[in-house]
Amino acid sequence: MSKHRERPWTVTTHRPLEKLDDNLWAVEGKVPGLPVLRRMAIVKRSDGTLLFYHAIPLDEPTLREVTAWGKPAYLMIAHDNHGIDAHPFAKQLGLKVFGPKSNLEKMRAKFDVDGALEDIPPDPAVSAESIAGTRYDEPVVTVRSGGGARTSLVFCDAFQNNRKEGMPLFFRLVGFAGPKVPLLFKVAFTRDRAALRKDLERLASVPGLTRLVPCHGAVVDADAAGTLRRAAAGV
Repeated sequence: MSKHRERPWTVTTHRPLEKLDDNLWAVEGKVPGLPVLRRMAIVKRSDGTLLFYHAIPLDEPTLREVTAWGKPAYLMIAHDNHGIDAHPFAKQLGLKVFGPKSNLEKMRAKFDVDGALEDIPPDPAVSAESIAGTRYDEPVVTVRSGGGARTSLVFCDAFQNNRKEGMPLFFRLVGFAGPKVPLLFKVAFTRDRAALRKDLERLASVPGLTRLVPCHGAVVDADAAGTLRRAAAGV
């Protein structure tokens, strides 16, 4: 049995809920065993159910607020190396788990998976697709808010915006700070840099793009399109 599967529901230090839009919340907390932060996005679908991208166990008051907002239904995992809390989170909330089709075999070796991204019931408020050129077909989630007037893009590792303050020296030296595609991602998690650059440029042109929500780092809510284009240029 894998370490992922054996890990119990474990609440680590996390910040208060970020209510980013009318159907998009998030919460940022510590990565177990690492000096970095991670963010879980929570999307309220048109039918009132909730889709979680990433899994962060929540303290009781925060969990009560989330479950009062909508009915937990789906958990999306970026790939098999990004789901340390997937099993306990899905079990605690009774969620169905989904991930990239190309990575399902590796994911199933670590935790229970119900299907690929394409198997999530469609909803006009939210959609997911794999980013071209990424080694594990990492998903990006598109969230449409305000009746479609505003669009947020939710990333895993392909786009990050890590804060320099408080970051360990090693992470600063290898270029993790700031809004970018980090060097480590370009080297270890990309199979086709040209395809990745082109797809990020495409995403930067999504109508109504208002916000970039990275798993690692600060939310970008000013000049989201320009920020993503500059990140693409650095791939």
